[in-house]
Amino acid sequence: MVTKDSSAKYDRYVIASDEMSASVITLSAAVTDILFKGKHCALGFDTPEQYDDNPGYVGLIVGRYANRIGGSKFTLDGKEYLLTPNEGPNQLHGGPDSWVKRVWDAEILSDNAVRFSLCAPDGENGFPGNMTASVTYTVTGSTLRLDFEGETDAPTVFAPTTHMYFNPAGGSILNCSMQINASGWLQVDEGLIPTGELMPCKGEFDFSSLRPIARDYDHCFVLASEDACTAECGDVRIRLRTDFPAMQFYTGTWLSEPFGRNGGFAIEPEFYPDSPNRPAFPSPVLRPGETFRKYAEYIFE
Repeated sequence: MVTKDSSAKYDRYVIASDEMSASVITLSAAVTDILFKGKHCALGFDTPEQYDDNPGYVGLIVGRYANRIGGSKFTLDGKEYLLTPNEGPNQLHGGPDSWVKRVWDAEILSDNAVRFSLCAPDGENGFPGNMTASVTYTVTGSTLRLDFEGETDAPTVFAPTTHMYFNPAGGSILNCSMQINASGWLQVDEGLIPTGELMPCKGEFDFSSLRPIARDYDHCFVLASEDACTAECGDVRIRLRTDFPAMQFYTGTWLSEPFGRNGGFAIEPEFYPDSPNRPAFPSPVLRPGETFRKYAEYIFE
């Protein structure tokens, strides 16, 4: 069942099954709540208006390029593109006032799915190509599925993600447990830009089996399987399945109030950070005539 509420600044859609519901607003197609068996599993503000000032990207769809592009530039087909920086010399999550500030169009597709879409102009924060992009939220049983799509009229790079944070148990998420099916993680410099070195999952980066999170992370794990990870918080288990090549695991180190440090963790399916500048990384290039398609399923147990 899908219901629409237009009483606030941004329209809100609640997509529900017998087991769970997801609430999404039109600003940045943001997930504001996930309710599973009476538990609020995702972080969210109390009112839609609070999403106007959201430095932690809580619940938002970010793009065109999620994570960081080093030096706010890249070269494609022999042409250098200068991007707008918003984190020192680098660009984060598509740059300043990017998709996180956009109101998306919404369309109810069925009794359990809503598609949010937007048009992004050529030159937006330095990216080439006029783009159309969408994310479709579908709730089936205890699964929330996101389907990302994108098309362009000129060669560009495209790598969106969802920035939901989870914490079904409340308190610090460092007490939650995590398991990640990874073949390695990306070493980064002090600006969190990959050095190009793939590190083995050993010691504090060994999540081959469920274990307490215990410390802060903001790292990209290279996925070895579409069964990306499993998290346990209290009596709720969250599994992520995705065909993105990597996942950023972020423990909310810099989350502000009302959530606070370690108030939630993000498991963001993604392309590797700085891929436009790393030919050895999976390519995020999208060309005219192609359609970008990736999915992410969050399964609650």
